Amino acid sequence: MSSMNMTLVVARKEIKNIIKNKGLLVGSVWIGGSFGILFSTQASSLDNAVFSMALLVGVLVGYMFSGQVFMREKRQRVIETLLCTPLNLKSIWFGKVVGATIPAYLISLLTVALVTIVSNIMLHSLLFPSVVILIHILVVVPVFIASAIGLMGFCQFLFGMRENKIIGYLIVLGYFPFIIPSIIGSLVVSWVEVVVYLCVSVLLLALTTYLSRYLSKEKIVTTIE
Repeated sequence: MSSMNMTLVVARKEIKNIIKNKGLLVGSVWIGGSFGILFSTQASSLDNAVFSMALLVGVLVGYMFSGQVFMREKRQRVIETLLCTPLNLKSIWFGKVVGATIPAYLISLLTVALVTIVSNIMLHSLLFPSVVILIHILVVVPVFIASAIGLMGFCQFLFGMRENKIIGYLIVLGYFPFIIPSIIGSLVVSWVEVVVYLCVSVLLLALTTYLSRYLSKEKIVTTIE
């Protein structure tokens, strides 16, 4: 089985597990809806609201889903069974990242739709995100979410569960400086910002992917409590 096929096998498993967890899905949709309605009334423009909400909701929901696909499996010792399969560790890690990123991205898209609808209702007009924002949504946002989930997943594999409770929060907080400026209006969204955000996201994901080769199954087993 090729590395890509192994990754897809893990990704499908994680997506199915997330879908089966109704409480997790309801919570993620509630976050998307709440932030979408709240910040669509606070941002300086529709573009800023969509730009920031797509990132914020994606990272917050990605944090929730990463806890499902990484930490919960360690807590329930399911990861031990997965480590005994022929799947290599990098494929397991990347498959979990893909499996958590796809539903988190879909929730993010739902938030974008909600923000657009609410903004149009409030302004009594027909507005749509600009081309720059559409490219941001289609290209940058999924990579941005994947970079956050990948980093959280790497840490959850590397460290014990006590440490990860703190590390997960720190990673989410570390992404906030990229999100807040567009919410409060101090960032004017343009092609420059979209390219910068894409480059930062790609670099973070590439770095974590590179570091994942140094993970070992033995080390992961020792972090299970």
